[in-house]
Amino acid sequence: MATKIAFVITKLDLGGAQKSVLYTARHISDSFEPFLLCGPGGTLEKYAKDHIKNFYIIPSLVRQINPIKDLLAFKELAKKLKEIDPQIVHTNCPKAGILGRIAAKLFTKAKVVHTTHGFVFYDGQNIFKKYFYIFIERFAALFADYMIFVSNKDLQTALKYKITTPEKARLIRAGVTPKTKEGLRFNKTKLFEELGIQEGTKIVLQTANLKHEKNPLESVRIANIVCKKVPSTVFLYTGEGPLKEKTENLIKELKLENNFKLIGERDDIPHLLSIANVFLLTSIREGLPMALLEALFMKVPAVCYNVGGVAEVLKNGENGFLIPFGDTPKAIQSIINILQGSFTFKEQTLAQMQDFDIKDMLLKQQELYTLIGDKNGLFNGF
Repeated sequence: MATKIAFVITKLDLGGAQKSVLYTARHISDSFEPFLLCGPGGTLEKYAKDHIKNFYIIPSLVRQINPIKDLLAFKELAKKLKEIDPQIVHTNCPKAGILGRIAAKLFTKAKVVHTTHGFVFYDGQNIFKKYFYIFIERFAALFADYMIFVSNKDLQTALKYKITTPEKARLIRAGVTPKTKEGLRFNKTKLFEELGIQEGTKIVLQTANLKHEKNPLESVRIANIVCKKVPSTVFLYTGEGPLKEKTENLIKELKLENNFKLIGERDDIPHLLSIANVFLLTSIREGLPMALLEALFMKVPAVCYNVGGVAEVLKNGENGFLIPFGDTPKAIQSIINILQGSFTFKEQTLAQMQDFDIKDMLLKQQELYTLIGDKNGLFNGF
């Protein structure tokens, strides 16, 4: 009989953490029976309904802090977890990670695994807010038997702030399905026409949600200078989010309507990458950005702020430029250098990225689940 694993995540937005969880739940070995619990809404909810047999919506689970809804979500999670009676509960993301871990420990006999896809706190943050978040992380960690980190930077941060111990910590890098430009078959001319861009235009692509942590207004400010230096450049920004209106207003204020396009959530990211000259990431914080991995596998040079695990995959001067956070002039000049042909992508960096294949991620997760089962006799009688 298969071992039951309940995956818990806050919402199925179009993001790296969500894609990782869905991949694991869909492709995990037949030795395990996956259950997926998440809050309502999100672009990937339909995919989950279509591909995950045991898929459950937790109606009150939302990303925003709401004491009443959070209490209800905790009760709903506890009820569903008791009903499923899993041997392992694997939580993801801050809200679901806190409520899910506590509910699993208090109301089931399951062993609990939590994956941190980047911390909410970061360097440069208000000191009181930062240490409040660290306190919350330490408290929630008490309810986990193991903690997975998608980047070594996050693992070392967790040890530094005593959020976990070396015995509980595991490094399992986020991964993607590697694609190449050569392997794609699509009508490039039609894509340019749909985007309203002349074929051959220089393109800077950013695939991220329009949220505070992704720092979209910085992208617009960068575009304002780059497009004055290289007028034929167009910035494409995929995704949706709460900062959409502010971003649109700044684009209008800087008269960048023809050079900065918000193109919404897309399911053709590989096609967009194949026409991009530069991949841009301006995030305030990250875990290990899967969008960056996808770009580098397709040999699109990247310009990214050095946050989270970015430096573990982006090698300065080899497959792009690693920029100190907030150094806007350096980011601008790096993009211009690439657009003007002053940079060559070093293909030997691809050999260093084999650890970032999503199949490897799944294999290592399954090895951890098996270890937990063997150590705790979870498979006895199955």
